[in-house]
Amino acid sequence: MAKFFLYFLVAIASLSFLFTGCDDDDDVARDYAVTVSLNVPDDISLSDVSELKVVAANITSGAETEIAISGSTGSEVLNAGEYNFRVSGKTDNYNLSGLTQAEVYEDKEVSIDLVIAAGSGLIFKEVYFTGVPSCYWRDGFYEIYNNSDEVQYLDGVILGCVSPGTGMGGPTPWVDKNGELLDRYPMNNSTFYFPGSGEEHPLQPGESVVVASSAINHSARKLTDEDVASPVDLSNAEWETYVEGEKDNDENAPNLELMYHLWGFDFFPFNTGTPLILAKLPEGTLMADFIDNEDNYERNAAISWFNNLMLPHEYVIDAIDITNAEDGEHYKHLHASEDVGMTWVWGADGPGTSGGYSGKSLRRKVVSITSKGRVIYKDTNNSSEDFILGGQTPTPGVNPSSVD
Repeated sequence: MAKFFLYFLVAIASLSFLFTGCDDDDDVARDYAVTVSLNVPDDISLSDVSELKVVAANITSGAETEIAISGSTGSEVLNAGEYNFRVSGKTDNYNLSGLTQAEVYEDKEVSIDLVIAAGSGLIFKEVYFTGVPSCYWRDGFYEIYNNSDEVQYLDGVILGCVSPGTGMGGPTPWVDKNGELLDRYPMNNSTFYFPGSGEEHPLQPGESVVVASSAINHSARKLTDEDVASPVDLSNAEWETYVEGEKDNDENAPNLELMYHLWGFDFFPFNTGTPLILAKLPEGTLMADFIDNEDNYERNAAISWFNNLMLPHEYVIDAIDITNAEDGEHYKHLHASEDVGMTWVWGADGPGTSGGYSGKSLRRKVVSITSKGRVIYKDTNNSSEDFILGGQTPTPGVNPSSVD
């Protein structure tokens, strides 16, 4: 009887192993060989591109794999999944970037076109949008920096949020019939621009302006037991976003002009992040004419009952594709020529947690400081590389004293 019972246990164990082994085999992620080929514009030679970097970013897990390139091609073995393949590099005259999304469920050949990246010298040096508990988000700011060696003018520069569509980190519904991003960006909530006739608001090399949602000392607000003090005093901000009738008009800073408004009390890219852009209309295009032109508005029937202001993506001079840091699928909302990567703020519990109400900002990395003390920030149009991933304590109007 004891021998029979022993045989019975062995049989059960064998069956368990058989079924478990089958299940495990189904769940194991397969690996596939991926070959990447790069294509550059006709007037650029790939041999002249320096700091070339190719990364395969798994959309679901966020895991990134760098792919070495020899000549114009490279290969790597990747786990099965859906990937963003992004490229960045530069020549003496241009920053280059490229982006292709591809599913890897078999051996794959991926072709990536590099394009000349947007740029004017004006960049987002730092943005703060996360807010602090308890549900305080009016302390946001957006610092714009002249990263060039020539004077830049803020007159007519547009500050706006790109609509994320149906979710903060999900795929955007603003695509064409082939699933590609539209050539125009749908603007969300409120869009502002700097006043001036062309050269009224110069920004010298190495100078910045802070645009506050509310230009007050937020760190001095009265707290309740559930509140946390804001990390910023914005009473010295140079500009403020203001929607008439929606909130108090703080007199510490002049207001930007309102270009477009949907809803809300403040210029607010959600406390978990929304793509941000700086843009400028082409020379000779009047702001009033652009705003009044019905062709510059579009409604996405899948998500809205109103018309969004649409800005052609070639008008963009700087952009950050900010997304929710929570674990999950991360999709692109901006063209590769504006931002080939993505960035985010982590929550208090570290990577993979939402940065909402974390009190953290996103700041660009410092690549050098000139002999005269002018800070040069990293600007490759790849926010995954250019910004301090995960966020930091906000420093409005303050430049670091060392290279990151």
